[in-house]
Amino acid sequence: MKKTNIHYNIAEKGKVFAIVSNHKEALRHYKEAMRMCQSLPHSDIFFQHYSLCAMESLEKMKAFEEVISYCDKCLDFLAEKEELQEQEMFQKYVASIIERKGIQHLYLDEKQEAIACFKEAQQLVDKKQIPLTNDLLNWCLRGYAITPKQIEDLQKKHNYFTVRKDNINHEIAIELPEMVSPF
Repeated sequence: MKKTNIHYNIAEKGKVFAIVSNHKEALRHYKEAMRMCQSLPHSDIFFQHYSLCAMESLEKMKAFEEVISYCDKCLDFLAEKEELQEQEMFQKYVASIIERKGIQHLYLDEKQEAIACFKEAQQLVDKKQIPLTNDLLNWCLRGYAITPKQIEDLQKKHNYFTVRKDNINHEIAIELPEMVSPF
């Protein structure tokens, strides 16, 4: 195993913890992986992935305001990436962050804020690329009462979550020593 890939192995262990709902430990691993990859070439790709994993754990911990704040910081950071603004994959990633922010607003029963986020996401990419946003916006505009269970069911239907049992490589996962704390 190359030393430069250890961040990946640590993040994989974070996913293992997330799957069993130990999100505090998952976050510790994701944050350390983010810290470790910052100085590496192409670190943006890893950082984006680990950020999504961290936001998912926070969301599952019902830390919705924290996820909104994380989304805002991420969007501010991405706004500085002028060289990427026109790339379709970049726009889809930005739309996914805005979608995530909208979902947090829905969990907090802040429908107007959610609607604004969903509309903004739709303006960035082809609507076919963001079916979860489309469904949730449709429900909001129709005035439906939306429960957390309905949101979660729709998230599963549209493969919203990055961390899933079927995409974790348990064999390469490395656990951090307890003394390592990026908090």
